[in-house]
Amino acid sequence: MTAKKIKTASRIESFNFPPGRKVGKRYVIESCLGRGTEGEVYQLHEIETRIKRAGKFYYPHRDPKQKISTRHARKLNTLRYCPIVLQYHHSEIITVRRQKVVAMISELCEGEPLEHWIGRYPGGRLPFYTALHVLYNLMRGLEAIHMMGEYHADVHSQNILIQPCGVRFNLKLVDFYDWGRPALYKQRQDLCDAVAVFYECLGGRACYAKLPIPIKHICAGMRRDLIIKRFGNVTGLRRYLETFDWAGML
Repeated sequence: MTAKKIKTASRIESFNFPPGRKVGKRYVIESCLGRGTEGEVYQLHEIETRIKRAGKFYYPHRDPKQKISTRHARKLNTLRYCPIVLQYHHSEIITVRRQKVVAMISELCEGEPLEHWIGRYPGGRLPFYTALHVLYNLMRGLEAIHMMGEYHADVHSQNILIQPCGVRFNLKLVDFYDWGRPALYKQRQDLCDAVAVFYECLGGRACYAKLPIPIKHICAGMRRDLIIKRFGNVTGLRRYLETFDWAGML
């Protein structure tokens, strides 16, 4: 009896969807917005309405039982009233190279990654007041998430989308990381990561020595223990930003 050769689908390391490709029954790819360890994010539009959306496509080997995408969708749904969180719409299964792929569809934010936005300023760093406004908006957004008993766990300049609007900045957080059940130390990690983003906005280590004292107080030499001791949580830092003495920056 001759043994049959069983063909197995090769692991998908990259989707590389070209513009104009139809995915599923409802959407058409417009452009790639980013890639990560879990999958790829694309700008797409609905075929019937032409409404633009964002779609995250999970690599099958990273989410074989759809647990990661399911937890992510549930978290976004829980946080749907937090302005800093992208609005989740729905998920569907599509077939790519004979494999089942989860596509999570959400609103499309027209902002750009904070990392790129910072890079367009002279010297690759923001003015003090601009950086403080960005940090304040980030604190308010994270505070709303923490008040819902949740956390982000992957706050960095590539996961923050920014869109200037008059004298304000609209921020959106993307790519929540599943780090298990919510806990205080995870929310404190959000605080420390947000301070690291602020530190990056101001030019990082190369510019730290010349920063005003009130700003150095926030950065705390990038010592996690000192940041937590000074502010405790994102609410503590938000209150500091609302009350500290600006005279030290003049």
